[in-house]
Amino acid sequence: MGLAQQSLFAEEELAPKRYVPNPQHVRNSLKSLLEQMRAAERWPWEGAVLTLYRDIVPPQLYAELPDAEEAARWRAEIEAEAARLDAVA
Repeated sequence: MGLAQQSLFAEEELAPKRYVPNPQHVRNSLKSLLEQMRAAERWPWEGAVLTLYRDIVPPQLYAELPDAEEAARWRAEIEAEAARLDAVA
């Protein structure tokens, strides 16, 4: 056999590793969201999907960026578009 059985109670197994997304994937998601918003004359989503893409997803994405200044720039751009879309609703 040659393979040692690991302990069921090993320390490393007790603390699962936190998933850390690739920052470029986060940027791509924010870019895509912003492009959809800029291309729209009114909110491109309705109901629960609007709530998801307006209130839930962006803050989660900002939090995953390694640089707070970059996150603030994305937040400002997306909030500006949200204000524009709110004004025409």
